[in-house]
Amino acid sequence: MKTKSSVSVLFLATLLSAMLSGCAIGSSAPKGSLQIYQPRALFLEAGQPIQSKAGTYVPQVDETWHSAASYSDLESQLINTAAALAQERNRSR
Repeated sequence: MKTKSSVSVLFLATLLSAMLSGCAIGSSAPKGSLQIYQPRALFLEAGQPIQSKAGTYVPQVDETWHSAASYSDLESQLINTAAALAQERNRSR
């Protein structure tokens, strides 16, 4: 009888484990399909409290915060421009 209940418990645990991992695998969206809105920039006014996970922030002066995507785009443009300029300078020699 003990063997039967041990097998039953093992089977039930395996079944539950498979169901839980199956739900997690089936419900996850592909990384490229997540569409989360992120503004390119935030314009913060001096003296206006901003609530964040770290607490409340009150800008002392008007501030502009740029998104990571905006910064990355600008960085890529700068790298490409620098490479084109270096290529043009090497061509002139």
